[in-house]
Amino acid sequence: MPIDGPLLEQRLDELYAIGAEPDGGAYRPLYGPAWATAVERVERWLKDAGLKTRRDAVGNLWGRVEGTDKGKSIVTGSHIDTVRRGGRLDGALGIVAGLTAVEALLEEKGKPRRTLEVVAICEEEGSRFATNFWGSRAIVGAIDAVDGDMAVAMRERGLDPSRISTAARDDIDTFVELHIEQGAVLDASGKPLAVVSAIVGTAHLEVDVTGRPDHAGTTPMGLRQDALAGAAAMIQAVESIARSLGAPAVATVGKIRAEPDQINVVPARVVFTIDLRHSDLNARRALEERIRSLCHTIASERSLALEVRVLQEKPPVPMHPDVRSVLASAAKELGAQASEMVSGAGHDAQVLAARCKVGMLFVPSIGGRSHCPEEATKAEDVALGTKVLMRSLQKIAY
Repeated sequence: MPIDGPLLEQRLDELYAIGAEPDGGAYRPLYGPAWATAVERVERWLKDAGLKTRRDAVGNLWGRVEGTDKGKSIVTGSHIDTVRRGGRLDGALGIVAGLTAVEALLEEKGKPRRTLEVVAICEEEGSRFATNFWGSRAIVGAIDAVDGDMAVAMRERGLDPSRISTAARDDIDTFVELHIEQGAVLDASGKPLAVVSAIVGTAHLEVDVTGRPDHAGTTPMGLRQDALAGAAAMIQAVESIARSLGAPAVATVGKIRAEPDQINVVPARVVFTIDLRHSDLNARRALEERIRSLCHTIASERSLALEVRVLQEKPPVPMHPDVRSVLASAAKELGAQASEMVSGAGHDAQVLAARCKVGMLFVPSIGGRSHCPEEATKAEDVALGTKVLMRSLQKIAY
């Protein structure tokens, strides 16, 4: 079954133009004007394709075609919000490809046996409020409260914060998400597709190193308790440990601040963060333990005080074997060579896995670029990913 490649690219261009920023990229923050315009555009496309649309209590947009059999829905889609100066494909690809795939199936195969739905999830990025996975958390019933600013923003879009619980669903059987990889692994491999085996687990740590402030000119090197020099040794150790373990282990120090932050004072205190990721929970914990142990050793050797706090922790989420099998089979039937890989980034699928079977398909990000205006994927890879998604939905729903 063919897909309309030019229409697919045109729709991606239309979404990318919504929220376009002067210095490049697009920004569609949750419940903002650009977000609302994008939701309206996708809703029009869904209706034109013959799907019945509705918006739930948090603003997730659903397009539905009833199946001939009773039972739970087969859902595809992704998130419609973006980071600041976001790229053309992150989130948008999953929505547009899902719509294009379902549209083609309806034209060629008619009414499905199982109910098919396309969802534009209202928010995943957390780029306006501290609400990562807001849309998917609402779907699985994992939102307990809403703060004042969020409530105001919801009401501006005609949404009632007191009804958030009504967005929860227990009638979804399978969720399949097509996404760009957002890294360089697939692009470097030369393969056009990958079936995701798991989404990594994460731990965010905050490391607080305390030494002693002294005069930079009068304090000999051997008498210093330099918090920044100690932190630098720890940061180097973080990288070395992750490198020694190999893929898919990664560790990143992304934020650091020194006090008193003066050119002529030995730093008294340094606080830095560590982002740890691995697809195996035990391996991720072992990575964390090795880093903690070495940081404590460095602190002791340099007569520094050390405190390590856990800011957040999320377990790895395996993709459902049945869905992985369908995706791999669909790719093979279409003559596509699909590898298997772990996702180093988080996705709505990991949240929805609490309520249904989930699977993900990656297409390459050229140069590994994402969350920036340079984010791009070859048109032929976008088309191939959409065809494999369509074939997978056909195998599940028809």
